[in-house]
Amino acid sequence: MAEKTLYWEDLTLGKTWTARQSAPITTQQIIAFAVEYDPLDMHIDPDLARTSPLGVHCASGIQTFAISQRLMCDALLLQTHVVAGGKIDGVWMVAPVVAGDRLELSTQVVRSLPHARNPERGWTVFKVEVATAEGKIVLVYEVTILVLRSDEHRY
Repeated sequence: MAEKTLYWEDLTLGKTWTARQSAPITTQQIIAFAVEYDPLDMHIDPDLARTSPLGVHCASGIQTFAISQRLMCDALLLQTHVVAGGKIDGVWMVAPVVAGDRLELSTQVVRSLPHARNPERGWTVFKVEVATAEGKIVLVYEVTILVLRSDEHRY
């Protein structure tokens, strides 16, 4: 487990973190996830998916989001004194993720504010972009996370 070194004060406006998937997503991973969580034809049946209106066998948007959460943990959250998630806004599934894609995440602090009732915590809003290794954006969203403040900055 990563050492937690980042507090709310360290998550300053404009600061950016990145992470990338170590291996490309496979057809087997796409199908296994879909069978369990999102059993639509376009995710579980590659042949049927190719004849669908989308025309491609692709990962579920939920699977893409799950991968992005792992990348967000690798890039930042495992090093941060996270209290809880707050909300997710503006989720935009821009393009399908297909077998062979290797995903990369970039996240940037876009807003930060102290918690209104608890001076030991603060809210940080991150803009998250997920792209393939070739640079094709596949997912964009904002996530608000509640983070502990450092001891010297608590009231």
